[in-house]
Amino acid sequence: MTPLRHRLRGTLGCLIFAVVIAGSGCARIREQIARKYEPERSRPTASTLSSEHLFFGNPSNANDSDPDNYLIVGNSSVISYNSSRGTANWIAWKTTRKDLGPTLPRPDFRPDPRLPSSFELVTYSDYSGSGYDRGHLVPSADRFSDPALNEETFMMTNIVPQTGALNQYPWQWLEKYVRGQVKRGFDAYQIAGVYGSTGKLKQKVTIPSNCWKVVAFLPKGRSLEQIDTLTRIIAVDIPNIEGIENDRWQKYRTTIRSIEERTGYDLLAQLSRELQDMIETRMEMDNRRR
Repeated sequence: MTPLRHRLRGTLGCLIFAVVIAGSGCARIREQIARKYEPERSRPTASTLSSEHLFFGNPSNANDSDPDNYLIVGNSSVISYNSSRGTANWIAWKTTRKDLGPTLPRPDFRPDPRLPSSFELVTYSDYSGSGYDRGHLVPSADRFSDPALNEETFMMTNIVPQTGALNQYPWQWLEKYVRGQVKRGFDAYQIAGVYGSTGKLKQKVTIPSNCWKVVAFLPKGRSLEQIDTLTRIIAVDIPNIEGIENDRWQKYRTTIRSIEERTGYDLLAQLSRELQDMIETRMEMDNRRR
């Protein structure tokens, strides 16, 4: 008869083996999840990073080692994330007619699994009871044609605290205006971000003082190499305050150079300095209705 201690040893060995196997299975599952959301990375520099969304370059030289300028290259957009602020610094994306479509079921807001495990994740509840909207930088409606891409717009890295007066009025009207131009045959290259601070939500998420956006409209199929002084580019810088419900977005038009001065970013760095100076100091005037 097998001694009791031998039977126990054999049982313990089986248990350890089972735990190892289960752990390996869990590890594989985590790897599969990570691969699903793993960004497609190139070298994180302004000159070599390649993505269809980076028409405006990598204006802050975002990379994968700086937690306050952390680069996420996703399928729907490219993000410079700021762990200290709990929001993006900026997000860049391209919108074409094929990206638009009928309304999709609204996904849940959720933390971004593409962030390192060392980062403190922002969650849906961090905004609860704050009085601020969970404001999208990449609009959900810019990704209605693809449910998977639409889900990316509900990751908390795409969300910033916005007043209802900003989010639901001039900011939303600008988003609709851009999609209207896309429906007319333009590709819209967009970059949006935040700066400043008026406080924090739950000592975790910085409330920006301003939200800004720059949009370049190019005829379908045109590329950066074909940009010139006639290319239509609009830039807006809107205060994140109450009481602006009746303001048209056009009221907050500005220049690219002004946004650069307020943020420290270098937009359109791929262009010659002469062309940058001509484009970045020009304010787009457009008196059409919102």
